[in-house]
Amino acid sequence: MAATTRARTGNSKPRLIDSIANAVTPKKTTKANTSKPRDTKVTTGRVAKPKTTTTNVKTVKKPRTKTEKVVDKIVGKTEKVVGDVEGKPGKKAAGTRKARGTDHTTTRATPRTKKAVI
Repeated sequence: MAATTRARTGNSKPRLIDSIANAVTPKKTTKANTSKPRDTKVTTGRVAKPKTTTTNVKTVKKPRTKTEKVVDKIVGKTEKVVGDVEGKPGKKAAGTRKARGTDHTTTRATPRTKKAVI
């Protein structure tokens, strides 16, 4: 009887030992992903970045228009409803916060004074 090969018998699944051997063998080391070739003189240690001089320019935040506020309230309300339906309290809380807005300051209530007993 002649010897049959694995491919001929139909039992030609990939062999496990070959794949393990390929995974264990070290691959070629990767080099740095640089777009430009390095300079001939490479500095070592800490490299001081040149300090940029900027003028003190304050950015002014543009006040929100009424329509932007109303749109946020509507979006927040719908997000709150979606969170309630889906059973996601985080989404519900985010919708509540968006609907209420975060740009106003909260005033704390003054502590109540006890009534004098006569």
